[in-house]
Amino acid sequence: MKNNKYNVIGIMSGTSCDGLDIAHSLFWFENNKWIYKLKKYKSVSYSKKLKSRLLKCSKLDALSLKILDLDFGEYIKGEIKKFIKESNTRFDLISCHGHTVFHDAKNKINFQIGNPFIIYKSFQIPIVFNFRELDVIMGGQGAPLVPYGDKHLFYDYDYCINIGGILNISSLNTKRLFGYDICPANIILNYFSRKLNMDFDLNGTISSSGNLDKNLFDKLNNLKYYNQKPPKSLDLRYIENNYLNLFKDKDPKNILYTYINHIAYQLNNNLIKRNSKVLLTGGGVFNKHLIEKIESFNKLDHNFIVPNKKIIIFKEAIVFGFLGLLRFLNKKNIDESVTGSEFSTSSGIIIENKIL
Repeated sequence: MKNNKYNVIGIMSGTSCDGLDIAHSLFWFENNKWIYKLKKYKSVSYSKKLKSRLLKCSKLDALSLKILDLDFGEYIKGEIKKFIKESNTRFDLISCHGHTVFHDAKNKINFQIGNPFIIYKSFQIPIVFNFRELDVIMGGQGAPLVPYGDKHLFYDYDYCINIGGILNISSLNTKRLFGYDICPANIILNYFSRKLNMDFDLNGTISSSGNLDKNLFDKLNNLKYYNQKPPKSLDLRYIENNYLNLFKDKDPKNILYTYINHIAYQLNNNLIKRNSKVLLTGGGVFNKHLIEKIESFNKLDHNFIVPNKKIIIFKEAIVFGFLGLLRFLNKKNIDESVTGSEFSTSSGIIIENKIL
């Protein structure tokens, strides 16, 4: 790492459990700003068995969860091995987000699986993992973490919005950087798609065949979470307890149609600055029906920008690669203005042990 250009592998496994995103990014600091170049990328879909285990991971007993932690570490190791073999590059760092099992900031609980020691043993390349726990212990939300990366890598936009398992926002052109989880997204859309024997609702075909349940739409928008001021974040248990109960005994097609309207409404409701330049990324961007609804609720003339496919899919893996690099360089990578922590931090655990 002598030339101040850093080859970093960023690895992301999102809450929607679609698969593993791997991004090789080159980072360097020039003219007082960070620059990145996405060199190589790969998205790997999970097998049905692994996806099922990950979807149920928060319900496992301690021994079964530890076994899954090791198994998932082996899985990540295997995919990195293929990726490196195809790259012909000497990498400086691996930055691995892992897969979130628990996230309960109120009770200072956060836990990811995907054992990093298994990965390090195979490659002996420094690894950064466990980005969230220090922030949570210090009173922060531990989420979302991408706003600090967005600020340095995607500064041309007023807002960055990622439509993944959870919809989150980064507001960049404000006096203080802030970001938060807006609402659940693909977690709920995919849940009800699976009720209809589909992993996800391709292009919103199922949802577009449903009807608006106005009573459900109003109940969703009246949830207490939306009246909370940031910093704030969502966790799976909160979603299960406060969202899923509202959908009992309803037609999945009508749920999907109504919930897509809910996402689009809440997204626009959190864009305060008129004529904003808004970057949209994450798997939800491929849902044409959702994008149409987002435009239909656009009352403040925002310019929604859908980038090329590789940025849609791999932006979060790029950003976590960058956050890992900042940690490795002992630079700030979490801002207290976003998470509400007592202090900003250089967060994440670095594995760089000598193996003798």
